[in-house]
Amino acid sequence: MKIRKEAVILGIVIVALSLYLIFNKDDRSLYDLPQLEAVSASEISKITLTSVENDILFTQKAGKWVINEAAWPGDEANIKKVADIAANLNLTTLISESENFERYDLDPDHKITLKAWKGDTLVREFDVGKGASGHRHTFVKLADDHRVYHAKDNFRSRVQGDADRFRNKSVLSFETDTIEQVQITKVDEKGSHQGTFTKEAASQKDEKASDNDAAAETLADVKPIWKNADGEVVKESELTKLIDDMSGLKCKSYVYDRKKEDFKDTIASITFRGPQEYTLKIYDREKGASEYPAVSSQNDDAFFIPKWQADQVIKALTDIVPAEAEKEDAT
Repeated sequence: MKIRKEAVILGIVIVALSLYLIFNKDDRSLYDLPQLEAVSASEISKITLTSVENDILFTQKAGKWVINEAAWPGDEANIKKVADIAANLNLTTLISESENFERYDLDPDHKITLKAWKGDTLVREFDVGKGASGHRHTFVKLADDHRVYHAKDNFRSRVQGDADRFRNKSVLSFETDTIEQVQITKVDEKGSHQGTFTKEAASQKDEKASDNDAAAETLADVKPIWKNADGEVVKESELTKLIDDMSGLKCKSYVYDRKKEDFKDTIASITFRGPQEYTLKIYDREKGASEYPAVSSQNDDAFFIPKWQADQVIKALTDIVPAEAEKEDAT
């Protein structure tokens, strides 16, 4: 009898606690998360990222993202990730109402404020803090809301950085099989040396085969040959590798304190000729610098390429041009 009485009392306590948890809205685990308006990433036409260090503006122009008032071409993939973050913001948990923002990197010195517009209408605004432990959430705070939430996914790294980080780093781009001539200039302690190399179609006939032999027919897969200015056949492997390497060249970063015309000390220059002409010029780096400044005919701004990459190009020029240089020195 005593056991049954205790069981009834325990049941009453459980029911009371359950009712308390259901109806007491002050409990931290029971709350209504803000309902965010649905937004499509493809409809977002403008985004700003604002922090104590940077103010970055992304704008859609002619279907492409450009950056800041200078309208630098943007890295479409990276900026699309930012648009996706804005459109797909998913709040999962209320974390804090204490306004201790520094703990979550949501204080003025650390937060990144993301705003997104559809046309002239602001459709999303929130502050991005640090990633939460477990690397599956990010601390965020909505505009005009003092509370801190978990947002699904760890995306802090995708919205931080300066404008250069989001720029399109492609500085030279062409189809390798369209190149018919390569002109190379290298400068060293002996002076300037130049080599011009022209692609020619290889013999279309197998000279060892008889006229009636099928092998004497046109060979579609015969590799072209490269000749220097004197008509001599040169080893094509270095040339084709150089063409391949330069056909999709990307820079490390852009130069912001100097214009293209400010650079004078060229140490290497390459011109690729086909239906169009493409030129890359590399300049001497400053003492102790780890990067070489360069310019391209396909980009309005000067940029930096890493030392290892510039050294690789300069070595390729040395391997390709030496015969031409020796002839110049001998005259």
